[in-house]
Amino acid sequence: MRSNRKTLDLSRDFLLYGLSFLLLMEWLLPLPYVTDTGYIHIFVLCTAVFFFITFLQLPVGLSVLMKIAIVFYGLFLVFFQDQFFSFEWVAAILEDVALNISYMIGGSWYALTDLFRSLLFFVLLAIMSYLLFYWIVYARRMLFFLIFTVIYVAVIDTFTGYDATFAIVRTFFIGFLLLGLVTMYRFIEQERLHAASTMLPARLGGVLITILVLGGVFGFLFPKPEPQWTDPVPYVRAAVGLESRNEPVQRIGYGDFDEQLGGGFVDDHTTVFFAAVTEEHYWRGETKDHYTGRGWETTTPEGMKNPLYRTEREGAISVNPLSTEIAFEGEESRFDHIFYPGDFVELTSHDTIDVVVDQYTERANTLREDEAIALTRYRYDYVYPSFHVDVLQATNEEDPNDIVDYYTQLPDTLPDRVRELAEEIVADEDNRYDQAKAIEAYFRLSDFVYETEDVPVPSSGQDYVDQFLFETRRGYCDNFSTSMIVMLRTLDIPARWVKGFTQGAEVEQLSQGRSVYEVTNSNAHSWVEVYFPEVGWVPFEPTQGFANMYDFLEVDDEEESEMDEEDPLDATSEEEELEEDEHEEELEIEEEEDPTQDFGTTSHNWTIPGGPWILFGLLLLLGIVMIMKRKSVVFFILLKRYEKATNKEAFVPAYEHLLWLLRFIGYHRQSGETLRAYARRMDDQFVTDEMEAMTEEYERILYGENSERSSWLEQKARWLAFVKKMNS
Repeated sequence: MRSNRKTLDLSRDFLLYGLSFLLLMEWLLPLPYVTDTGYIHIFVLCTAVFFFITFLQLPVGLSVLMKIAIVFYGLFLVFFQDQFFSFEWVAAILEDVALNISYMIGGSWYALTDLFRSLLFFVLLAIMSYLLFYWIVYARRMLFFLIFTVIYVAVIDTFTGYDATFAIVRTFFIGFLLLGLVTMYRFIEQERLHAASTMLPARLGGVLITILVLGGVFGFLFPKPEPQWTDPVPYVRAAVGLESRNEPVQRIGYGDFDEQLGGGFVDDHTTVFFAAVTEEHYWRGETKDHYTGRGWETTTPEGMKNPLYRTEREGAISVNPLSTEIAFEGEESRFDHIFYPGDFVELTSHDTIDVVVDQYTERANTLREDEAIALTRYRYDYVYPSFHVDVLQATNEEDPNDIVDYYTQLPDTLPDRVRELAEEIVADEDNRYDQAKAIEAYFRLSDFVYETEDVPVPSSGQDYVDQFLFETRRGYCDNFSTSMIVMLRTLDIPARWVKGFTQGAEVEQLSQGRSVYEVTNSNAHSWVEVYFPEVGWVPFEPTQGFANMYDFLEVDDEEESEMDEEDPLDATSEEEELEEDEHEEELEIEEEEDPTQDFGTTSHNWTIPGGPWILFGLLLLLGIVMIMKRKSVVFFILLKRYEKATNKEAFVPAYEHLLWLLRFIGYHRQSGETLRAYARRMDDQFVTDEMEAMTEEYERILYGENSERSSWLEQKARWLAFVKKMNS
């Protein structure tokens, strides 16, 4: 039977097919933003394996079996924690499939389980691997897929929280490169340009890449006119019920993108983590230094903080050593850095995890063997400072150069009236602390309104702070905190923007004065820190309705605390007993489990069950296929095998290997074509007469008209000459 499989050019077709895989990734990466799909890295990995299996062009039955195995393995990684070789999870999957089939037969589509939905998604990805193989390798067409990818990315960017800035750039470059290469190869194959130079595709590909790069560079550098038409997106979003016609609405929560502030949001009470603490306080995530006029960016260099925390310093700060335990609620809410109040000291729950606190951003990154890792649960020690007002008021030292460089920066486009307003507010104050307090009080005493929904977005060229101070005067924490920082910086007072969470809601009381707080996405918050040379960074809270969680000690308060102070020996003894009780007591939010199970899985650190065997099998299969797909290797093996062959009965296997070799390099027998007609066509193709002579000998042996014993000695020269001509 004639094989209909296409003979691949490994380097060429693998490049094209690989580019199509990258284009498909632009469909997968936004899924967590538009659905509740988790474990996206597993779907990406399984899709890559589907593409690899399809590219091998294995027999259909074997290919289907391998893809089914990958689907089951992907479901195991997402839904099961059993031993990989127990196979109890296989029975559970089959049982779930049977249950969902009964749901579909009964029309209860809403009842389909997450496992079955994931199964269908895996099947869809497996089908896509074949469809893209057909479009790219067989049909040499992909314009349809590129157009829909661009539309999909644009729609996701417009109507969800997914930032497609880089996705559209990737789609543009990969898509047009693939489109150009596919068109070029289709032309070469249709026009049968076999006599052309073998470097022709490489040269044309180089020209194509150069055009794409130059086009992208010029498009980025050339001036861009302002929009000529009114943006239709807000009206479209309002028409489909996503938001009001006036302003975009987003969902509140802690995120990494702060470059475009503004717009209203809706509350999201999804739990992020639980915390067991002795007192309520804010949870710091990180700080940012560079204000752009529209939002915040980080421009400070990376560097470990030293020392890691503040100590009591000449009456300027009082610190209280404390500890807390954090337990995250779900996979999507985990972060590869720690949220902490005050100053971080030491992670006490994981011996194999390192915590590096950046000296500028204060971000406490969690690492295992220098790879970022998200922890499910952790315990750490910290110090919580109280600030002495008299020291803050008396500060007179100069700020360090790096503090001035990073934390007094302002955009050149900041309107002058922002500076004039700041100078008016602090006109009667003569020290940094009182100036900061005056600006903080300005937002509380003036007619500013705390608003979360009807909050405008600055128009093109309009400053975010200027709009809030002089036009809208309504907004939420980002508006208040950013405005206070900018006004302080106009006075050459170093200030920075802090983001994290408020204290959350108390949900349970434990012994020893400890309580459990629930922190949700609605607790996401930003505030202000001002730099004092003798003290360091001091927090301020300008947002209406929020109180500063840090203590500022007046002189009278300090003297009263000294009068009420207990004997130091007794206090030390009580503190030691308290610490022992805390270590002995088992918090109700903590589960009895192996600490290694606390470690989250990230793209940088993921252990695959059964991974070594799977990896070995894939590498072995890849090696075999790569060897068999290389024409030069195949020709070399066959020539070496039959050049030294002296067996008188070697002709029949040698001839049948020759037929296989012709199919391997793409010369198949046509439907209804006789063997002798096929031999004549091959002689015409390679300008020889050896194939027809060998075919006549093969048919005489096949039908019993001639003995095979002398055939090889007579036909060996013809066989070698024909194979060498094929190889040339």
